[in-house]
Amino acid sequence: MTFMEELVLVLKKELDVLKDLKELTFEKTDLIINNQIKELEATTKKEEDLINQVALLEEEREKLLDTWGVGPDTPISNIIERIPGDKGDLPLIKDEMHHVMEELFLRNKLNRDLIEENLQWIDFNINLISNMQVQPSYGKDTKDSKVPGKSIFDRKV
Repeated sequence: MTFMEELVLVLKKELDVLKDLKELTFEKTDLIINNQIKELEATTKKEEDLINQVALLEEEREKLLDTWGVGPDTPISNIIERIPGDKGDLPLIKDEMHHVMEELFLRNKLNRDLIEENLQWIDFNINLISNMQVQPSYGKDTKDSKVPGKSIFDRKV
């Protein structure tokens, strides 16, 4: 098997795993929006498995490059330029990997922002509840049953 055939094989495997990872990140967005915590945990575990698969494939790719005398940090575009004659599927795979990675980056940023927003909402509600402490009383509710000096809104900035 030639260097290019081996490289195409490894990169196609990696691309397939990245596509699966992309699908999971899109599912994750819906789970975050709908507050489906248990499903989110399961999806995160699947995501971790896929990330580990990508890491193993990256190691395989680096070993392949090293075996063929190419530096493991050499960008794919430089490798494609060095291959004489027909480049095969390499340019298409490179472009598709770039596109998938870009989508992954953007979707992960959105998911992170959504989670951060949910955490801020929880923090706001905790502050609201903790600032509305009521003194114990055994009689009728009165206007003075709230702890004096406490406000409904937290003034932190």
